[in-house]
Amino acid sequence: MENNNNLTLAICMYNAEVYITETLQSVVNQTLQSFNILIIDDCSTDNSVKLVNDFFVKNSCQYELVQLQENGGICHARHYAERHANTPYLMFLDADDILLPTAVEKMYNKIESDNDLMAVGCYLDYIDKEGKKIGGGLYLGEKSKEAFIEKAARKKLIFMQPTAIYRRELSLKVGGYVIDGFPDGKPRWQDFCEDLDLWTRMSDLYKEGKAIIVVPETLCYYRKTNGLSSNSFYMILKMKYTKSNLLRRRDGKQDLSFIEFFNSLPENELKKIKKESKSADSLRNGVFLIKDKHIIKGIGLVAYSILLRPGYIFEKLKNNLFKK
Repeated sequence: MENNNNLTLAICMYNAEVYITETLQSVVNQTLQSFNILIIDDCSTDNSVKLVNDFFVKNSCQYELVQLQENGGICHARHYAERHANTPYLMFLDADDILLPTAVEKMYNKIESDNDLMAVGCYLDYIDKEGKKIGGGLYLGEKSKEAFIEKAARKKLIFMQPTAIYRRELSLKVGGYVIDGFPDGKPRWQDFCEDLDLWTRMSDLYKEGKAIIVVPETLCYYRKTNGLSSNSFYMILKMKYTKSNLLRRRDGKQDLSFIEFFNSLPENELKKIKKESKSADSLRNGVFLIKDKHIIKGIGLVAYSILLRPGYIFEKLKNNLFKK
């Protein structure tokens, strides 16, 4: 990929034929166009690749399409993109999300304004499969360097949206997207909370005055597909793994691999995590059923969630539904 751009905008896709054209249209509609377009296809079995090539026949833009030889999941695709790109800045966009026209310009100008900024993200509003706003969104991240450094110093996990421009060199300095040390096969543990894991490892650089912040403005629409879910166990366990390694690093110890961490967990801790995950899944599924007009069953699941973990519903409302 030969040009003088500083930024690579990467889309990792797998069977994205329903939305990829709309996502690409939002990319070429950006007010700032000085970036490389890199598309990593993770062995799609639908028409995703054809649609990408057809799109760029109609829209004359330079792009690079890499077709991986084996399906490895989102973390593997991002790991590959980090090492394949050759620009100082990298930005990932999900293959079904939609950028608002000024998204790249605003995040790029912000990170360019201060060498101490490791990454700059933005707020995301939820949309449904038809592209309609459904309320709520991802409104995470600190708004200032000072707030971030104070949070990182308190050994907190760094939750922020994946739609962010970040300094590729600093990501690779802390290991980038990690794909080693996980069990083979499925579930692919590396694909759960992979952004949380990266942002939290990058937060160790707060001691050098480095920070991760957001532009506190909705600059992207995040497609949220409703449906019954039961994967909170994997996410909660991955969060605890990320937290454990954060504390180890701050104590001057080496990270554990996920396999080492999992094997070190006592049985009672696993039971506790399973209880937490049942509460999370019951709440999410209960709300989905209520919205889908299955009122009695939905209320029953919400009540079961509260029974398992009384404070969880209030934590969810506080942390995820409202802008701060």
